Amino acid sequence: MLRLLTSFSRAAALALCAAAPGLAQCGLPDSLDGGPCCAPASVVLPSFPQMANQSALWLCFDNCAPSLQRPFCATIGKPLPVKVGNQVVCGQYSARIQLKDCGTNLLHWSGGLRLDYSRTWTASQIPGALNLTVWRFLINGDLIPTNNVPNTPCERPASLSQYSRVYFSGHLDYAFDCFSNTWSIAWSLNHECDATHHTQQSARPAPSSGFDPGKSFSIVGPGIGFVPAPGGSAIATGAISSGSLRWNNWAAAPAICTFREPIGGNVVDFNPFCVCSTINPALGQFIDTLILAQGQCGSGLFPTPTSHFAQKRIGSWTNPAVYPGVQDLSFGFGEMALGNGCNGATTSEWFEGALTLGGYFAVDAQGLVLGRQFVDLESCNTSAGSAAPRIGAPHVSYALFNSNQP
Repeated sequence: MLRLLTSFSRAAALALCAAAPGLAQCGLPDSLDGGPCCAPASVVLPSFPQMANQSALWLCFDNCAPSLQRPFCATIGKPLPVKVGNQVVCGQYSARIQLKDCGTNLLHWSGGLRLDYSRTWTASQIPGALNLTVWRFLINGDLIPTNNVPNTPCERPASLSQYSRVYFSGHLDYAFDCFSNTWSIAWSLNHECDATHHTQQSARPAPSSGFDPGKSFSIVGPGIGFVPAPGGSAIATGAISSGSLRWNNWAAAPAICTFREPIGGNVVDFNPFCVCSTINPALGQFIDTLILAQGQCGSGLFPTPTSHFAQKRIGSWTNPAVYPGVQDLSFGFGEMALGNGCNGATTSEWFEGALTLGGYFAVDAQGLVLGRQFVDLESCNTSAGSAAPRIGAPHVSYALFNSNQP
């Protein structure tokens, strides 16, 4: 009965969207599913707008405990397709971001973001109808402070004593309401402490004395209604009910997209700990996590013997009337072994991305009900021509992983 009602609601929503001017993108698949293994594909995406004066929240965590919440008004510029010559690179965008004081309009932070398209789904904000279409991007880039940023440890990261900018990564969801013809966004950006983004293996290592080993930072939007919960928000775990691996074939640029490779496997949570704690490593903001995924074309994602993948619990959106609804948010990062079923190679890759849990009821492009746990990760690579890892600085991506758990 649920599947029948879901299919009916989806059909009704799509019919209404198709009849309304300018809503042709509602509920449409992105054309990256169902093709042959490793074959090139073309993505179908709408034109995404600038999102100005969005509420945002700057969060500082000190030794895995909340230390500062600073509201901002954020503007994310219109995403522009990345081009090689005059040709658009498949699934790749750039956008500018600004964080301003909401009262004085003074600029505090600005920078450029790279947007790597991950996936789409339809969601229900209104009971009985699938009125939202959502497109998720994985994002990364450098933010540069202005002189308006106070010189305090939780507002001006200590790495600025050596580097002129601060690297952040996370996710960006664009949600289009097919009934009201309006856009919403939900997003996150994260800069981790010395033990993650400033190790000696990173692109911007800390000195032997460290910068500020206990501090990590997150920026989230919408900020209104977001509650930091580094020890209490939900975590991703369980059997993968659906998901995929997808390759960016940079050798074929600008036509880098390939069809998704369906996967199965598990996401397994282990002990909570604190990567950033100089006082008590047992504090539980971070969850040691094992990801095992096997694709239908021979690709796979596995742990390496000497490294870890972790979920950093950030907090929760709490307003059911505003996208993304009531939803928990984590940042995922760590090294994993990646097997490429297309060329037989296995590489060690650094992955980063977002884990969102809960939110609005969601179905995929075929009308199948998705789980309540969404995991979206991308490899962090030095350049389009190299699969070498790049940690703690802007990157391109060689592989994208997404999964759903119940």
